[in-house]
Amino acid sequence: MDYSGASAYIYAKVCSLVSKAYVGENAVRLFNAKSLSELWDVLFSVPCPQVPEQILANKIENQAVDTFISDYTALLQLYSKPDPFLVELLRRYEVTNIKVMSAALSLGEQEIPRTVNLGKYELLNYSAWPDMKKITENSNFPWYDHVPTPEERQQMDYRLDLQEIRTLWKYVIKVSDSSRNALVGYFTEDYRIKNMLWALRLKIYYQMPNDEIVKNLFYISDEPSIDDPLCSSAVEILDKAPDNYSDWKKWRYASYLNPYEEGHLWSVDPMWIEQKLRIGEVKKIKKLLHQNPLTYASLVMYFRIKLQELNSIRAATEALRLNAEKSEAMYVAGISASMLNGGQ
Repeated sequence: MDYSGASAYIYAKVCSLVSKAYVGENAVRLFNAKSLSELWDVLFSVPCPQVPEQILANKIENQAVDTFISDYTALLQLYSKPDPFLVELLRRYEVTNIKVMSAALSLGEQEIPRTVNLGKYELLNYSAWPDMKKITENSNFPWYDHVPTPEERQQMDYRLDLQEIRTLWKYVIKVSDSSRNALVGYFTEDYRIKNMLWALRLKIYYQMPNDEIVKNLFYISDEPSIDDPLCSSAVEILDKAPDNYSDWKKWRYASYLNPYEEGHLWSVDPMWIEQKLRIGEVKKIKKLLHQNPLTYASLVMYFRIKLQELNSIRAATEALRLNAEKSEAMYVAGISASMLNGGQ
């Protein structure tokens, strides 16, 4: 289809799909499931496989990802010439596939592990297994030409993630329709928050020095700094004392801080902040979707909603597999536990 026809169809389709997605209040249905087989029946129309629980848990997560990728690429192909940014969103799964194959090879596994199939958008050569150089040589990651040593792995994984983010930025600032500014703003804030939360974890949980934290941030400039669009919120917290509320009370994300009581010990809690931010994410995505109808934003926001849904599916699956407290799993997924058993 041409741009106008495809955008109109995709917007209508995405509005329908998003209204049914298992996010926000809809996600409660996942956590009301009493077993993994019941959860399968909630999610999929095909019969539940008769396999052990541990295997079924993996199959649920894999089936959810495969269904999402199939649905997303089917919509993507409606554009005769899709914007490159829409295609680049899929590279996150290629990065994951490289990491999964590399980990399998480092463990001496002979069979290729399960990877996410991107169909016509796949650039990795899986038929070259187990030759990592040949697998990646025609992809965006030809430099990942060997299985890293234990000493190399962290840096090479970081390089994969950094390249993915910088490539996404390269394309989002060139989105060719009226949604560009909205998408740039959304992704700037998203990665700014990811950087900030990562810096907080490294600072509080690992007591990492500031100069080392900076080396682990994602950035789009020549180097990470407070002037970088993605780094500013992370860099500005480095000199704040974690246990001094006065340092944080005027912070731009102060409304997401864990509660403070005068005269009581207090320390900033990265997990609390992350969950508070996550709770509002679905509303933010839906708002951007409807503020930018009939544009590329429809498919981008569908992609983001489905990532939220996959997080909820993963949390519900793990809660059932481990017989864990569902309210805690909902908290991790950014869903209010007060809705449990009340969802339809």
